[in-house]
Amino acid sequence: MKGYHDIGGQSAGEIPKVELPWMHWEKQVEAIRNLLGDSTRRVISLDELRLGFESFGIEKYSKYSFYRRRLEAMIDTLEHKGVFTREEFEAEVAQARARWDACATTSEVGHGDA
Repeated sequence: MKGYHDIGGQSAGEIPKVELPWMHWEKQVEAIRNLLGDSTRRVISLDELRLGFESFGIEKYSKYSFYRRRLEAMIDTLEHKGVFTREEFEAEVAQARARWDACATTSEVGHGDA
């Protein structure tokens, strides 16, 4: 049985043949995936990651881009393994954003005074 994510052979229109540049956060997602799945750490295997995003359900799967699906699957898998909870992860992200925003605000103030 084909899953909703398996679109091979379906008519989906022409495939764009444009090389898109990676966004910075996409590179970070790929780097984190590589670190978590390397032969030393083996925290998340590629099969676990694939199972993660293939188990989203059609709404969640269709809603996200390729790298966002990978990120969400990593978060879900790490939560399932007890590495952290979604709440702990989101709290850490909020703290990181606050630090980033504080640095950006400080930087903007410094540039305006020059």
